[in-house]
Amino acid sequence: MSTRERILDYVTKNPGITFRKLAQELNIGIGNLQYHLRHLEKEGKIISKRLGGKKYFFPAGFEEEYRRLMIAISNESQRKILLLLAEGDKNQSEIAEKLNLAPSTIVYHTKRLERLGIITKIKDGKNTVYSLNCDVNVLVRIIREYKPKIWDKLADKLIDLTLAFRGEEE
Repeated sequence: MSTRERILDYVTKNPGITFRKLAQELNIGIGNLQYHLRHLEKEGKIISKRLGGKKYFFPAGFEEEYRRLMIAISNESQRKILLLLAEGDKNQSEIAEKLNLAPSTIVYHTKRLERLGIITKIKDGKNTVYSLNCDVNVLVRIIREYKPKIWDKLADKLIDLTLAFRGEEE
């Protein structure tokens, strides 16, 4: 298998992978990887999207909505915010409190999610309320299908919570 075929195969199996992670996972030099990615894009075999200093790669034909969600869930804080908003609309302080994050961190991540078009915000005086702007079922399916390690972590946390409520925590 040629280097270019390896890259295409890996991007196809790992949509939304960042440039750095791709270089690390395939153990390919930066310049060499850039060269092949540029050719794969020109050939229409992959698509890239830049956001916040990172470049994400997807196989051609990967739906736009899925690309946006993959970028969003690649960050743990953003993923947590999305899963929290899946329960219902929340204001900034509720999100900060439930996720134990600083308000400035919430502002940073919600701005990124807004730019992706995944959440919307409504200002009501000093209060800002965020809501999910995507189908919850699609979000869950994306996490389950493309980020199974994340799904496993969520399942483990649910088990730990269940044990803690029963008083069986070790």
